Amino acid sequence: MYPRIDLHMHTRHSDGRNTIEEMVRAAEANDLEVIAITDHIFCPIKRPTWLDTAIREVNKAKENASLKVLLGVEITRPSIRDLTKKFPLPAGIEHIVCEHPIPNGIKDKKVFLREVIEGIRYIASNDQVNVLAHPLNLGRSGVIGNFKDIGKDVLEEVARILADSHVVMEVMSQMYWWYPYMDISTFTEAYTEFIRICKHHGVIFTIGSDAHSVCGVGNTYWSIKVLSRAGVTPDEIWIPDEGLKL
Repeated sequence: MYPRIDLHMHTRHSDGRNTIEEMVRAAEANDLEVIAITDHIFCPIKRPTWLDTAIREVNKAKENASLKVLLGVEITRPSIRDLTKKFPLPAGIEHIVCEHPIPNGIKDKKVFLREVIEGIRYIASNDQVNVLAHPLNLGRSGVIGNFKDIGKDVLEEVARILADSHVVMEVMSQMYWWYPYMDISTFTEAYTEFIRICKHHGVIFTIGSDAHSVCGVGNTYWSIKVLSRAGVTPDEIWIPDEGLKL
C-alpha cells in the first residue's frame, strides 16, 4: 500500500483558496499521514511578508493535528541564474520543492530542452532542494505540445541526473493539466513510461496533489495509478523525516 502523503499544496499565502488550518483539516478528513504546505516563492527570491505568519500557523497546526505537517515552499519560475545561488530561506522551512525553468523566447525544440535539462542539473546539485516539482511540465510552453515529442534520450538523461542526486522526483496528480492537447489516456501512458525509465535508473519518488483548495488535498489517485503501472513499489516512495537537510 502506498503511503498516504501529499507533499505539494498551496494556501491563501500564495495562490490557494484556503487557510493552512483548513488544508490541514482536509488532510485529516482524508486520512493522510504527512502533508507539506508549499506556497510559492517566486524568483528572484525575496523573503515574502507572509512567511513568518505561515511558520506560526504551521507550528500551531502541529500541536493538534493527527498527522505530520511540514512547512515547505515551492521555488517558482527560477532562471538558471537563480539556481546557481543559495536560496535565502529561514530556518523554519522544512521542505523545499523546486520547479525547473521553462525557457522563454526559445522556439527551437532541441535548444529549449537543453535549457530544461541544464535547469534540472542545477536543481539536482542544490543541497537545499528536496523535491523536483512536476518534472517536464512543458505542454503549455508553445514549444512542446505532446509529451512524446520530448524524446526518450531526454527522459533517460533526466532520469540519470536525478538518480545520481539526493533530489526526489515528484509524481504530481494534476500533471495532465500541463498537456491540454493530449487526451488523458495517451498522456498517462506516456508519463508512465517516463516513470518506468526513472525507476530503472534508481530514482526515488514522492507524491503531491498540487492542491490549491481543500477539495484537492489528498487527491493523489492519478499519481498512484501511474506509479503502480510503472512498477514502482511503496518502498520506493520517499517520506520526509524530521530534521530535513536544508
